[in-house]
Amino acid sequence: MSKPASKEVVSYQVVMGGVRVPFTIRKNARARRVWIKMEDQAGLVLVLPRWASTSRATEFLRRHQDWVLNRLAEREDRLAKAGPPLGTGRTVVYRGRPLSLKVRNCACSAPLVEWHRDHLLVQVPRNDESPLGPILEASFRARAKEIFLRRVASLAEQIAVRPKRVEVRDQKTRWGACTGRGTLTFNWRLVLAPPAVLDYVVIHELCHLRHPNHGWRFWELVASFCPSFSAHRAWLRDHGAFLRSAP
Repeated sequence: MSKPASKEVVSYQVVMGGVRVPFTIRKNARARRVWIKMEDQAGLVLVLPRWASTSRATEFLRRHQDWVLNRLAEREDRLAKAGPPLGTGRTVVYRGRPLSLKVRNCACSAPLVEWHRDHLLVQVPRNDESPLGPILEASFRARAKEIFLRRVASLAEQIAVRPKRVEVRDQKTRWGACTGRGTLTFNWRLVLAPPAVLDYVVIHELCHLRHPNHGWRFWELVASFCPSFSAHRAWLRDHGAFLRSAP
């Protein structure tokens, strides 16, 4: 979850077990070896160091065919269980619990989202056919910013670190990031996750202010403030597709 290096991205396809599998090659200046991963949005990704040739990419993937096909099946299962986009279902998820979604036409001049204990009320101007998704996302982002600022302030005091800035964005593959200058960036979609999961990501990035790597000292520090961090990481892995399906 530290700051990513600049990357070059190219798309290809490979046939495995009679299945045509699209994959992406990313060249990363920080990579020191070839490695593969399966992302919910991008799918199969092959990461190469800058100096590595792409000519043997398919050969490398076929050597790991069983791993690829198993992870592909798991990804498809997660995507099948993902929730509907914001504004297309009768409920939304906030802080790990469902809220019913109610929409009402009114004489207002602009859409308004009201947050209640057990439901969200979206009031929209009469004859306004704008999709609800962007309206809800803007409200979720605002809520996320408030929550992250509050939790960063509280947890930073406990960890004895001082971040310079907190930003909320919509990263495609990351839940959080920490720059060398002390800026913390978080994915707004974490506001859909249970509070303990969001806190884990905040703790993770705050600990990077003391240890800008993923060495044993870093994980020891994370564990001292979040003993159940492994369970929260697993939750994000298993439910990442659901969180990213929101818009």
